[in-house]
Amino acid sequence: MKKEDKNLKLYPKYRPLSRDFLFFYTINVLFLTQIKKIDMSAVVLVDTFYALFVILFQVPATMIIEKIGRKRGMVIGNICNAIYLIIVMNSDNLVHLISAELICALAFALKDIAEPAILHESIISSNVEKSNIFARIQGNAVSGYYILSAISLILSGFLYEINGYIPISLSLVIVLITVVMSTRFEEVEPPKEEKKEEEVSIKEAIIFSFKSKRCRCLLIFSAVFYGVLSVLGTYEISLLENLEIASKYIGISFAILNIVSAISSRKQYLFQKKFKNRTLSIIGILLSLSIIISGGVTLLGFNLIMTLSTIFIMYIIKYIVVGLYNVLLIKYLSNFTNSKIDTKIFAVNSFANSITSVIFGLFAARLLKIIPIPNAMVVFGTFSLIMMIITLIYMKNKVGIDPTKYSEYELKYDNKKQL
Repeated sequence: MKKEDKNLKLYPKYRPLSRDFLFFYTINVLFLTQIKKIDMSAVVLVDTFYALFVILFQVPATMIIEKIGRKRGMVIGNICNAIYLIIVMNSDNLVHLISAELICALAFALKDIAEPAILHESIISSNVEKSNIFARIQGNAVSGYYILSAISLILSGFLYEINGYIPISLSLVIVLITVVMSTRFEEVEPPKEEKKEEEVSIKEAIIFSFKSKRCRCLLIFSAVFYGVLSVLGTYEISLLENLEIASKYIGISFAILNIVSAISSRKQYLFQKKFKNRTLSIIGILLSLSIIISGGVTLLGFNLIMTLSTIFIMYIIKYIVVGLYNVLLIKYLSNFTNSKIDTKIFAVNSFANSITSVIFGLFAARLLKIIPIPNAMVVFGTFSLIMMIITLIYMKNKVGIDPTKYSEYELKYDNKKQL
């Protein structure tokens, strides 16, 4: 079997297990606040440290992958995630948790660069077809993750009530499985015509990211969207805790929501086909409105059933747009890249995402210090809506225009004239 075919068969099996911490992703807030007795605002702050560490690791991670290859970068990243979980399991203070986040940040800095790159380079096809194959495989992989996540969420809520350490222990087992799976990938040599090209430096990739209007706009949108998501993971669960919802029901709720994201990511092409160049605008606005309404309905004092029903509908909307974002944004960014620059573009994207995660995280943590969670969601949602509108206005006439109107520089590293 060719290296490329082996990677393409393995990736949809590997990615659902490696994308995040199954069994621990949703229950982690409960684990840290109830088992480890960490204050909620401190939990948000720990997440902010993670984002800060990712920023610091972007350039080193890119250099490491360029030196040792994408496969080894994935293996090291998964090993670091195993170490992270072991530290969290045995932590008893905030310093331990921050140290764990440092290791986890290195893990995902490596994985977020290496994983999409090894998939992208394993697809040997024409430019237009390559983009569609990439989106389909990535969509199936993300969809598979959400299905597994849904199952783990249902089980984790019940297992957590039996013993708070069971979910994180199962997560560790899965991470160790991904370590083994990542060793089975193969490095793919770039096409002969690409070998003749000079290697693109990190500096050149950063310059291209800023000078290319289309690429710059996508990176800005991704950063704002991701910055909002990095806060919502904690805010959403905190809002349900504020309403005194039991952990097992929180697990079931997020299991259903993950199934929604699974369907959304698998069917992303239908949404894009219908809304075309308005796709990013719609998912950006819907994300912000879902936050505002979730917090607002809690403040209005409706009965519990009406309040929870409205919140759940808003969460459904949020998870639909997240499923779309996780596939389409990577696809759009890959439209700019060949093997000489792809890892650098993904690194720049991760770097920008981490910056906004730090900024938004600090703001979100401060809000929880001074106002209750429902009020914080309204304020943060309004803030995210303003940021999203500004971003979308800036993107107008720069993304989604007629392919013939893009400059030659915009297509410097790829001949695909779509998006």
